[in-house]
Amino acid sequence: MIDLSVKEIYTIVGLLMLILAAFSYSQNKKLTLVCGISGAYLVLNYFLPKNLFFDIVSFLVIIFPFVYARVYKKSLLD
Repeated sequence: MIDLSVKEIYTIVGLLMLILAAFSYSQNKKLTLVCGISGAYLVLNYFLPKNLFFDIVSFLVIIFPFVYARVYKKSLLD
C-alpha cells in the first residue's frame, strides 16, 4: 500500500490541476488561470514549512477552482 503524506497528496492534486489548465487553455482563459495558479501553489506548498495556516490555504486552493466553475458556469460555457 502506498503511504502518502498530506503534502504529497496536495502536490499530486496540484500537478493534476496544472495538467487540467494545460488542456483547458484553448477553451477558457479564466479557468486556465485559476487552475494554473491553484496547481502552482499546491506544488510549491510541498516546499513550504509545515504549518496550519499553509494547510488551510492549500485546502481552500483545492476547492476554489470548483467553486469558481460552479458560480461562473454560464460564462464558462460561452
